[in-house]
Amino acid sequence: MEKYKLAIIDRPFEIPKLMKGDKMFGSRRVLKPHSGKTELAKERLRKASKIMVNNGANAVDLTQVLGGYGAETLHMYSFFNSVEHAFQVSASLQNDKAWGNLMAEREAAPAADMTGPELARVVAGEGNPDHNAAMVREYVLPRKNLAEAAAMVSTVPDMLAGHDVNVTMWAPVIAEDMKRAQVVYSAPDMVAIGKAIDEVGISAEFQEMLVKASNLGTLDRACGMVRFE
Repeated sequence: MEKYKLAIIDRPFEIPKLMKGDKMFGSRRVLKPHSGKTELAKERLRKASKIMVNNGANAVDLTQVLGGYGAETLHMYSFFNSVEHAFQVSASLQNDKAWGNLMAEREAAPAADMTGPELARVVAGEGNPDHNAAMVREYVLPRKNLAEAAAMVSTVPDMLAGHDVNVTMWAPVIAEDMKRAQVVYSAPDMVAIGKAIDEVGISAEFQEMLVKASNLGTLDRACGMVRFE
């Protein structure tokens, strides 16, 4: 792990803020909590996030889906500089006693059903680590259209001028569905996202772009999520 600078963890634990360029690759784990077990599932994710950062991940975001596809699921996003970096962290986790104990606890008394991890890369935009809410739109997108779609997403920030809303596009690297790309609109909170939708999302210019986007891929999933600590 010497190739990558590890985060220095003080107590009480705090997820480190990212610098620009740190979020080139991200992994996602999705948990569907069992009835009455949401808080236990969240607590285990908090423990997992600490262990991930201690083993070299740049940062970890924990989110809960409020509505849309996967409503009420919990997500853990871990961020890396490269695929090699992601795999080094994964290898380190396998030898981490705290990680092993957490996995054993999860097996002995499950609180949620988990899928993932899956790995994706940024193909447009840069994330904003200070944002706490996101609207995610998933497209079934042929790989041959990926570059054109990414170029289109890169024009969105100009349309959102005056709104504290950030946009990124992610393409799969290792995933169950390799044709599914994500466009993520993030903001300080869901209210800011709602305002941007009202003032920009329904504008003629934005709707024209969405029509062009529909020729590149099919939008078939969308959700809204917020970060939890």
